[in-house]
Amino acid sequence: MRHTPIVPALALAALAVTTLTGCDTYRSAVNYIRADSSSQCPDANILVNTSVIPVFDPKEGADPSNVAYTATISGLSTRCDVAKKKSTIDASVRITFKATRPPGGEAAHYRLPYFVAVTVGGEIIDKQIHWLEFEFPRASATVTVEDLVDSIGIEIARDKRSFDYHLLVGFQLTQNQIDYNKKMGQYLP
Repeated sequence: MRHTPIVPALALAALAVTTLTGCDTYRSAVNYIRADSSSQCPDANILVNTSVIPVFDPKEGADPSNVAYTATISGLSTRCDVAKKKSTIDASVRITFKATRPPGGEAAHYRLPYFVAVTVGGEIIDKQIHWLEFEFPRASATVTVEDLVDSIGIEIARDKRSFDYHLLVGFQLTQNQIDYNKKMGQYLP
């Protein structure tokens, strides 16, 4: 009659419990590091007075009755990596846009200019213009699209910390669009 030694079986069970506990500990450590990293990232905000862009029918001019469609920036999410030894930040921002027009129109392709600016101490230190391309399907009145701006590089000044920097996002508006927004109160709450 052959007996299985009880000591190796108990050792194997203890190893399994330790390994599983180690996975939880590892996940907790990774989540802690990610949470700590996110608090070190620049915050991102939508610049309210540039969050809405009315697009006028080019044939009719910049009259309030000639708005072909309106787009808004409706959401942001960010990620970043902070390289403390190199004093740099590599950030990215995912932006959600919503465009609306009167119902029943033909399919149409549009481009809109928007910006991502880096600020510190209330001053703009970098501003990038990007173009959002999107389409309204035939008869569609609303479309929601996302765009990713990747690799926003920020050099951290000696007297600053990574969280001293901020990202601002908005549409690049013409003076007619600014005037229309002021007149119509076209701002997100």
